[in-house]
Amino acid sequence: MRIEKSGFHAYSVYLEEPPRPDGNETALHRHVIIIGGDKYSFFAHWSGKFAHKGERISFDWDWDRTGEFRNIDKPSFEALAKDGTVQIRGDRSDKRRPAASSPEAGSRTVGRAR
Repeated sequence: MRIEKSGFHAYSVYLEEPPRPDGNETALHRHVIIIGGDKYSFFAHWSGKFAHKGERISFDWDWDRTGEFRNIDKPSFEALAKDGTVQIRGDRSDKRRPAASSPEAGSRTVGRAR
């Protein structure tokens, strides 16, 4: 199923792993988005939001195997800025990354328009 160019009522991010002494930016987080009273969610190794207030969002989603949770397909997630440009944000891999303060963390492109 697909949500296409929709506004959202709320976007919350929750830490899903025990706190790390070197920071939680790359720890596993649950992202929860509410659209029309329905909750959609995904996990990401990133604490930042994939969309910001005032943007429209598009993504594919499916029910989990219990039929209780609406799981967002992370690679399909797009945010549309007010000027219409597509914003791709966040770590979309499912691979755990080193903490941001470590030398092997590397750089990430955030807020890149495609």
